Order: sequence, then C-alpha cells, then structure tokens
Amino acid sequence: MANVKTNKTAKNGNKNNGNSEKSSGIDIKNGKIKKSGTIATQPVESPEKKAPSISELAAQVKIAEKKTSGDRKPLIELSHVNKSFQVGKTTVPVLKDINFKIYPKEFIIILGPSGSGKSTLLNTLLGLEYPTSGTVKINGQDVTKLNQNQLAKFRYATFGIVFQKADWVRSLNVIENVAMPLAINNVGRKERMDIAMFRLKEMGVDDHANYMPTELSGGQQQKVSVSRALTGNPPILVADEPTGNLDTESAGKVMRFFRDLNERLEKTLLMVTHNIDYVSYATRTIYIRDGQIVEGSGSFKE
Repeated sequence: MANVKTNKTAKNGNKNNGNSEKSSGIDIKNGKIKKSGTIATQPVESPEKKAPSISELAAQVKIAEKKTSGDRKPLIELSHVNKSFQVGKTTVPVLKDINFKIYPKEFIIILGPSGSGKSTLLNTLLGLEYPTSGTVKINGQDVTKLNQNQLAKFRYATFGIVFQKADWVRSLNVIENVAMPLAINNVGRKERMDIAMFRLKEMGVDDHANYMPTELSGGQQQKVSVSRALTGNPPILVADEPTGNLDTESAGKVMRFFRDLNERLEKTLLMVTHNIDYVSYATRTIYIRDGQIVEGSGSFKE
C-alpha cells in the first residue's frame, strides 16, 4: 500500500469511532440532537529533555512501528476474502485473497481500473454480497455470519453511502429527501427535520433546503447526498465514484469537501474511484488490480 500519511489524533481526547459529534453547541448521537458545551483545554509545556542518541531514536522507531500495527483496533478488517461468480459452467474469480485493515478516522481511497474488482469489494464490505470464503469484520462484527435482515439493520447503523448518481424522491424537496432515511426508521417528523436541517447546515447547503434536488448543481447535489448519508450518524461514510458524473472543477470541489469532512467531523471515509489523481486527498490508498491488492501506485495501470 502507498500514500501513507500520519493519522490524526482525535481532538479533545475523543476515543469514539465517530459515533458522536460536537459542532456549534449541538451533539448528535445515534441520530438524535442534544445540546452540549465544548470544554477547552490548555496546553501543558513539557520540560526540556536531552536529545536522544541515534540508538535511542532507532529503538523509538521500532516501538512506534509495533504500536501502529499492534495497538490500534481496526474498524474494518478483511481476511483472506475471495469472491467468485458462476457463469454457466465456468467459475469466474473476482476477488483473490483480499487482506487489509482500515482504522477509525482514516480517509481511504480504494483505487483500481475498470474491471479490477472495486465494485465487488465494496459490495462485500457493505454486506450486499457474501464472500465465497474469508471473513469481513466491521467494528468487530463478522458480517458474513449475519442474515439479510440483520445485515440491513447493521448497514443502516454503520454506513452512510454516497452513490455516483444520487437517487431522489422527485416529489420531495431537499430537506425531505435528507430526512427520508429517518422517516423509514420511524423517527418523528420534528426530530428528523431538525436533524436534516442540522446536516444541511453542516454541509453549507441549508439555504437550498426547500429547493427540489434536481434544481441544484451536481456538486450541490453531492453535498445533499452526504447530508442524507449522515442523518443516522454512522461511523463510516462510503462514497462510490462520487465524482463520476461531475466536471473537473466540480469534482475537485467535492474531493476537497470530502477531505475537510474527514478532518472536521473525524469520520472514517472510504471512497472507491478509478482516478489516480485523487490519491493526494486521502490518508492512505488501497490499490486493487485484477482482483488483488497490489503495493504502490507504480503497480496501478488504467
């Protein structure tokens, strides 16, 4: 894997996986709004220390490497995942021994050319496809052991999904479309409309709340899509080729917006794309080619 950047430390010592947020005095937890305050902390100056020797620095590097690989608990973990499809009498392997871990608050790009297995990998992660073999653990839960009804509930609580092309209920305006997932899950009208407006404000499109979605630009529609994906306050936001239908300028704005979303809300963000130009926005990139994870961008070919 390539394009590794240092993961950000949670602000104010927050150790959760993004399940609660504080913004403008409002705390959203499990899809509900609560009033909250913000506690400021003062930095504590460290006493001067003697510069470490080269041997001490080398020992520190080894300790840091051990902590990085051993102490952090992955939010997503795929182990020896294989997926094949039966086409007539022929078995077609699509995913081949996929292994990787994703940690809380990372911005991960899954990059690969058309036909590399990106969509199958995403569907397997979301529980839309069962792997032929291997395990898929999300927040410690092996989703391969869940039935379809259990998966649907788990998916709603865990993932917010932004598709390449947003599907709107055309008879509803922007805020009503954003509130729709909460309505399906029996959240009262006032509460769901409050949450929807909060999310629209968070994305900077609250002034379009009463517009029809198709009256907005492509970039604005994607921001509304993100607002809708975040209504249930899921720990993981998944974006499937979110810039595929946008021009270059609008696509750049959406990518900068996603990076800001990862940094500001500390959401774990997982984006699937075939565009290698976007890797600079992510904290880490997972390259997939011919159904296998490959190391480094030099192995990526369109």
